Amino acid sequence: MTVRRFANRALTGALAAAFLTSLASLTPLVARAQDEDRAPPAYTAPNSQVRFGDTALFRNLIPPATLESQSADEYAQIIHEAERNKLLLGNDNPLAKRVHDIVNHEVPFALKWNDRSKAWKWETHVVKSNEVRMYCLPGGKIVVYSGLIEKLRLNDNEIGMMIGHEIAHALREHARERLGRQQAAQLTAGTMPQLFGFADVGSTPLGIGDQLLAMRYSPADETEADVIGSEIASRAGYDPRAAVTLWNKVDSATRRADNGFIWMHPYGPDRRQDLLKRMPDMMPLYAKAIGKNIDQLPTYAGMGRFKKTGR
Repeated sequence: MTVRRFANRALTGALAAAFLTSLASLTPLVARAQDEDRAPPAYTAPNSQVRFGDTALFRNLIPPATLESQSADEYAQIIHEAERNKLLLGNDNPLAKRVHDIVNHEVPFALKWNDRSKAWKWETHVVKSNEVRMYCLPGGKIVVYSGLIEKLRLNDNEIGMMIGHEIAHALREHARERLGRQQAAQLTAGTMPQLFGFADVGSTPLGIGDQLLAMRYSPADETEADVIGSEIASRAGYDPRAAVTLWNKVDSATRRADNGFIWMHPYGPDRRQDLLKRMPDMMPLYAKAIGKNIDQLPTYAGMGRFKKTGR
């Protein structure tokens, strides 16, 4: 498959001018971004509050419409290649139907987090593959690899937590920020990063390109996606306690892979504790969504109800 350069779309005259005028202020940030890319940190829970509403400097180097358009093009290629190789699960497939139903339940609760998402053309497809992976591209394009659900034997609550987490990454434009960092680092060299490149699925079932594999989220990104994703899924009626069993499964299944799913989404005791710490805020949302009160909820995987102190 021919690889298309992101520069053809992203590097407009106005964008280049904006970058050059702000180069002096960006220089120390670019250096820090390069250091982070060379040695991504292990997950540690951030001490500060989740950065709701902040606009990251690096994100502003890439117009959201440009990123969403490029993502839509790449998504179309993914679907075309999967279809050509008879790997695309039809809407009547039971697994695909489960995924579609969960996405449809969650999207209405996601829109408040990003005004642009209200105009996104949300799409979801499930691809038959041994890969333990899924992602929500900018613009609401969701791809789920069947191996994620089948190999890990995820229940609907766990699928709901995963979909909520990935949607949250798209809503908070973490990919846009990451690519902005790469763009800032490469503009002066006259090169631009590829956005999402996909190998020919004829040789490797929907193998994904280096840029997406290299997009390891930061601890702050993961915490933000955990909080927002859990809220979205809980309001849609999926048990937030499933986030713990989900990430434990993902960790066990992919930690040994050099660039496995858990490499992209750093996880460890600190992040697990952070998930547990936020349960008292999520459980009432889940209880309300399914028409029960906290005391009526059963235990889940040995976990209690996480009632707030004083209730």
